[in-house]
This record gives sequence, structure tokens and C-alpha cells, in this order.
Amino acid sequence: MRGLRSFIFFLQMANKQRGYYSIKLGGKMRTLHFSMNFWANFTDTLGISLDKIGDIFTEGISLGTIRALIYSAILANDQEEGNEIDYNEFKVGVWLEDLQADKLEDIVNAMMESRVLGNDLNMGVKRNDSKTPQKKTQA
Repeated sequence: MRGLRSFIFFLQMANKQRGYYSIKLGGKMRTLHFSMNFWANFTDTLGISLDKIGDIFTEGISLGTIRALIYSAILANDQEEGNEIDYNEFKVGVWLEDLQADKLEDIVNAMMESRVLGNDLNMGVKRNDSKTPQKKTQA
């Protein structure tokens, strides 16, 4: 049974469409989950309402926003899994000092490809849409 759980965990970590991303932070592997719980944590941490999310991303991202984004995603996963919360947003900020820019880009991509943002519920965040609109034909 333990092997099956490990395999399912691996599949979740590899499935960006589900909004999961794993990275070594704070001396251990941490999983970020970009779920509805993430959005609740993120808006609570920033002290903003859901309708202001678009402003956060269009007005330029601050270091506080990056820290809140990563903290909220780690927290969401640990809360969902019942894991011990042995950190706060300030500890996460310290961990981020060693984060490479390409990893941050990967994290943002995982968020943008999450199930929530894959739906029409993009929370005001502009997404790159490779689909071109179909021309309507008249009968």
C-alpha cells in the first residue's frame, strides 16, 4: 500500500495540469499546490479580495507577492495533506534567497497551468492563449 501511495504522490507531483510543483526548500522537498485553497491563502496573506488578484499581477510583482505566492501554495498542500506546518511566511522568505530565477519561472508556469487557471476561473490573471479564434461562417 505504501508503494501505491508513493506512486500516486509521484504522479501528482509530475502533473502540472493539476497545479502541483515540488522543489527543495528549507532543506527538504516541499510541494506547492495551486488549488482553490491556494487562492484563499494567497488573498488572505496579501489582505486583498479576489477581484483584486488581476491588479497584483498587472501592476508588477513585488518580492512580497512572490513570497506570498510560494508560501500560500506550500501551505495549501500541507493543509490539504494534514502535514505539520513548521514554517511561516518569513521562513519561506529566507528559503527563497537560494531560489534560482528559472525555478521561479517554473513555479509560475505550474500556477498558470493549474486546473483552476485551466478553466475559465482565471482569477483575473491574463494567460497566454495559443488558440486562435475560429471565424464564424454564415449559412
